[in-house]
Amino acid sequence: MKKLLSVFVFVLTLIALVGCTSSNIYTFILDESYDGYITLGTSADYAPYEWIKNVEGKSALVGIDIEIAKEIAHAMKKNLKVVNKGFDFLLDDLKQGKVDFVLAGMTPTDKRKQEVDFSMVYYEAIQVIMINESNLDAYQTFDDLNKSSIRIGAQLGSIQQDLAETFTLAQKQYIQTIPDLMMRLSDGQIDAVIVEKPVADGYVLNRENLAISNIMIGDPEGGSAVAVQKGNTEFLTVINQVIEELISTGKLNQIVVDMISFNQ
Repeated sequence: MKKLLSVFVFVLTLIALVGCTSSNIYTFILDESYDGYITLGTSADYAPYEWIKNVEGKSALVGIDIEIAKEIAHAMKKNLKVVNKGFDFLLDDLKQGKVDFVLAGMTPTDKRKQEVDFSMVYYEAIQVIMINESNLDAYQTFDDLNKSSIRIGAQLGSIQQDLAETFTLAQKQYIQTIPDLMMRLSDGQIDAVIVEKPVADGYVLNRENLAISNIMIGDPEGGSAVAVQKGNTEFLTVINQVIEELISTGKLNQIVVDMISFNQ
């Protein structure tokens, strides 16, 4: 009951405070007394981290990362503006100053750390391989997928793309949006897709023919972090303080639970 109440309150807050000023820009008026906005860059095709959902006939931007971004904006006493773009554009926009920070279920890899600075990890999630349920018996090991006849998909520019490259014999398809990947998987145009487990869980709940394989892949210690421009230590300090508080109070865990439920 507590979970359902939390989601219900979230939806009411969402409807009251969200505005869509163009096809890819969303604004959240968090407090009328706040002066101006901070701007978040994200790629809203990655439920439960961020996605666009129809709420009472209106297009709304929701997700774990959106709720964290709101908390960061509150800490800065700013309202929140969100720019929704393809995942592979996000760090370029950040480096060019088009956005102030990025939250997109992004893993702080060594390569990315050369371009931007990252916060502490706010959520750890393992990587999994999604397949059609009918192939659960056929695809049980890494070698079952590492064949020239197999087509493996991942989001363009993501850590999952790097993981897909470990299947050296398989064909690879890198596509900008997760829904397009899942559609191809459902239709049999792709044999496997690599995503984070919370994302996979949502699709398994909503699509009867998809399943998570038992094949292990990736670093189980990996996770998601917030990206800021290189050298922006003052902002990064505030972000880390927000994350620490969300984790220590249990609020982040509740956000995760709520957003996974909201994606059903």
